[in-house]
Amino acid sequence: MATFIARRPLAFTVLLMLILEGIVLAALLASRLLAVPILVLDLPILLLNAIFAMVLLTTLGWWRAAGFNAPSKWQNLHLMLLPIVLLVVPALLVQPQLPAPGKFVALIVVTLLIGFQEEAIFRGILLRALAPRGMKQAVLISAFLFGIIHANSLLVGRDVFFVIAQIIASFLGAIALGAIRLRINTIWPLVLMHAFNDFLQFSATGGMEAEQVPLYIPILKISIGVVMGVYGWYLLRGEDRQVRQRVPNEVAAV
Repeated sequence: MATFIARRPLAFTVLLMLILEGIVLAALLASRLLAVPILVLDLPILLLNAIFAMVLLTTLGWWRAAGFNAPSKWQNLHLMLLPIVLLVVPALLVQPQLPAPGKFVALIVVTLLIGFQEEAIFRGILLRALAPRGMKQAVLISAFLFGIIHANSLLVGRDVFFVIAQIIASFLGAIALGAIRLRINTIWPLVLMHAFNDFLQFSATGGMEAEQVPLYIPILKISIGVVMGVYGWYLLRGEDRQVRQRVPNEVAAV
């Protein structure tokens, strides 16, 4: 499989995305056959995605190459400061309501699974697979796909305008996340930040089942996304050569 990925990274990327969409469509079919809301199957979908990511990372031997490494390998963690401020502070300002005790643990589990599987796939596996095309292309392609995958939010009844804003903001934000992942040489802080950000957002917008979201929230998401996109592109400037050299070293260390 590693040989196939090295020779045809785009074909592998398309195949990976088709598998992810296949999981979602299978869950949608199951929800109709069982006459249950698709949201009920959200946890199984996340578990399948997480297991799929772990199996793929193990099969390829890419755990460390994808950024799941020891703290001794981490660097430039100060680059996380701006994203943390941009992603967390606005969510706190809208005064998110903590879920009831019965749902609190469930929401933590869900957001941790989201953080792990999305970062592992888009900032781990895909960045590594697309590295031969150059890191700027790798970041942009993975960011574009990360944005598009959020269209699945329509399946759980999210507000249409919010989903459009989420796609745009996710694409722009993923440029920064991809660039940061390469610069800090680890993925763990991104997983935790991603999970915490989603926890706050789901609390602020009424949970994943919310059908309508206040207008200022999608506008705020796009605004933050623009800043994140510019920040990410700035971090990628002049770093392509260094990152290209780092990736083979990471793989060799696996």
